[in-house]
Amino acid sequence: MAVCFIINLPGVAIAPVEGRLRALLHTSELEIQLLTTLPNFVIIPFVFLAGKLSDYRHKIPLIVFSLIVFIGCGLLYMFTKSMTGLIVASCILGASDGILIPFAMGFVVNAFTGKYRTRNLGIKSAISNLGTVVASFVVGLLLIGHDWRLPFVVYLIAIVPLLLSYWLKNVPGFGDIKIDPIAFREECVMQDNSKGVDYGKIRYLMGNNAVFTFLTFSIVIYLPQLLQQMGDSPKLAGWITGVFFISVLLSGFILEHFLKFFKNMVYPILGFSLALGLFFFTYVHGDWAMYVGSVFSGFAFGIFQPLIYDKTSYAVTDPKKNIFGLSLVLCALYIAIAAEPFIITGISDLFRVHDVNHFAFSLSFYLTIAYMICAFIFRKKFIFSIEPTLYS
Repeated sequence: MAVCFIINLPGVAIAPVEGRLRALLHTSELEIQLLTTLPNFVIIPFVFLAGKLSDYRHKIPLIVFSLIVFIGCGLLYMFTKSMTGLIVASCILGASDGILIPFAMGFVVNAFTGKYRTRNLGIKSAISNLGTVVASFVVGLLLIGHDWRLPFVVYLIAIVPLLLSYWLKNVPGFGDIKIDPIAFREECVMQDNSKGVDYGKIRYLMGNNAVFTFLTFSIVIYLPQLLQQMGDSPKLAGWITGVFFISVLLSGFILEHFLKFFKNMVYPILGFSLALGLFFFTYVHGDWAMYVGSVFSGFAFGIFQPLIYDKTSYAVTDPKKNIFGLSLVLCALYIAIAAEPFIITGISDLFRVHDVNHFAFSLSFYLTIAYMICAFIFRKKFIFSIEPTLYS
């Protein structure tokens, strides 16, 4: 679970120091955009690569190497003196994180089954978001100083899972550390990941994950610009975003009870909760409304994430392909995050909308209403149903 604590950290120290980077390094808007968006694109192919490599016996050295690279990037951030160096470090950090993400979920998927797997996926999600909340708090404290590099020290927390990696051999499917280079190359050539995966169901799950993430992350992506446009302090965006991630964190601990209560109405209720949150952001004015909107939206996303990854295991007929299936569904999440600014901007340009920030929230609100209706109509279909064993 220590690996789970760090997988959401890339980018957590970037947004708070953007203002100082603009002033001290005289960065252009293009450089800032590359720094914030390029790592998300880099994560995608490495998440997929981790899925392809997951069927091979030698997983632990790959995880250890990725953790070492993660730590190295934290050091690189602290010693670089140029914007180019920061962009390169962010991309390398994204690559190492992309390898770690599917394996972090694979720990739970391989070790548990049925409702126990769902429960522990909820706990895993809570731990990942706890890492984000704690790191954001630490970054805020470190920003009090004058050195803009100091907040990047949070990435060195990866030292903890690195020290604990010895015990990974006790996790089902993660043992066998010794590597025979010749045998490994033969496995790479001969291995076929296409068997044991129901790609029809995986495509449904990828679409569901991409859509729900797209609708939710309009809050994370556009809230700072919206508040800046309204003349509010940047600290307010940090507090509201913090409430969002705390809601995501807490929802992971009540997942099991939520499933027992709502059963096959879970996805429509999640759509309603997200729509209600976006409604407060879009149509109710006041800081308090944004805090309330963050609670409802964060709760919906926190319940949704472990559910969609648990359902992935039902689309995989060979348990050895669990991590590969997870990597495909995870790719959809990062594609949605990386592509959202370009999609929103493209649609706003098409309709000649000048206020892109308000438009992002209103568009997400109405699309969430459509999602909620679809989830209700197809609540007994695979894409929106809940396995009876999870609430029995």
